[in-house]
Amino acid sequence: MRRIKQVILILFVIFVASSVRLQAAKITKKSGSTLGRWQTLFRATNAVGTRQLPEKSPLKSLDEFTITGAYEKHVNRLNQVVCDGQWGISQGVLSQISGRAAAIKIGRAKEFELEAGIQAEGVGGWFIVFGYDQGHGYGVYNVTMNQSGSPWFITEFRDGKGILDSDKELVRYECKGKETLKLRVVNEKVSLSIGNRKIMEDVELAGIHEGDIILGTYDTKYGPKPVKIYGIRLRTPK
Repeated sequence: MRRIKQVILILFVIFVASSVRLQAAKITKKSGSTLGRWQTLFRATNAVGTRQLPEKSPLKSLDEFTITGAYEKHVNRLNQVVCDGQWGISQGVLSQISGRAAAIKIGRAKEFELEAGIQAEGVGGWFIVFGYDQGHGYGVYNVTMNQSGSPWFITEFRDGKGILDSDKELVRYECKGKETLKLRVVNEKVSLSIGNRKIMEDVELAGIHEGDIILGTYDTKYGPKPVKIYGIRLRTPK
């Protein structure tokens, strides 16, 4: 009888442990924490001078990238973006080194987390596009103006052009000093924050698929936003 009780106790412990592991797996899957380890893509240095990105860099400057916002002729909203410049390293920091608009490919994924140390003070426009494949994807963009604040917008692209009804203002926030940008896309929900300001949180975007993650600047009445990036890291599913 004692042996039978011991066997029953062991089976019960195994059952409970298995249930806990199964529940943990469900929570992990639901929360999106199945993403793999962080990969550092760029880290600022004390180097002087200006140069192009190294050939072996995981970041790629997109010399011929074009995208058209829903307001293609607007002087400040995301308009007809034709990248005529490049991203490179200036004084050890990743920044736009030429042109009136420039884009850089950070990676490619459907689900991911991106963190970047940035300084995005000043007037001008910039954007982040994600899940971008064959002209379809989503993007968040921001323009800072002298007297009209610093609105943030979200938009969907099809055939490389922003859909008018999808282009909506999210919040108003003007970047100050060095801040951390965090972008998370998991389970078709998107969250974006800069510093302590939440730009969007768990916003559902149907139809997100695997595609490019691109950060760039675009021309406005004030020119492109003078973004500086001190570090970038990315993680994608295992």
